[in-house]
Amino acid sequence: MDTVEKVLDDWRRERPDLDPSPIGVFGRLRRVAELARHELEGYLAPYGLTPRSFDVLANLRRGGPPYRKTPSELAESSLLSSGAMTGRLDGLEKAGLITRTPHPGDRRVMFAELTPAGIELIDEVFAEHLANEEALLDGLDREHRDEIAAALALLERTIKDAVAKSAPRPRRRRNAGG
Repeated sequence: MDTVEKVLDDWRRERPDLDPSPIGVFGRLRRVAELARHELEGYLAPYGLTPRSFDVLANLRRGGPPYRKTPSELAESSLLSSGAMTGRLDGLEKAGLITRTPHPGDRRVMFAELTPAGIELIDEVFAEHLANEEALLDGLDREHRDEIAAALALLERTIKDAVAKSAPRPRRRRNAGG
């Protein structure tokens, strides 16, 4: 029995009036995400990259030549604020992996563009990253991978729909004074 099953059994025993099955989904999602994040961090560290810097480089590379986007475009496709993106770009520029150049039509807008060193690094790291992820999924055949990916896509849509439909809930505060 793993930790999530133990938690479910504990709640079934302690609160038989409640269905703790959502813990089975969200608990496992958190555990899988944490395992994957930890593996990715360890894999990227020797390259001087973090998952966040890797994400920016990969985002620029997958956009195709000239491997250039505005911070807003990068933030939008990374689901970050442009302010958070600026910090990432600062580090990548300092490392010589990107350059920033003004937009020819609007001097207020800057482009982030991969340098030749940035292209070389992301090409090497991304190929190895895919091989690493392939090794992590080695115990799953194509059918299982497709089923999991489809189930996760359905879960994402379901959660987005539920969030969109729900009204803001007031936060319950307990009276600390007794």
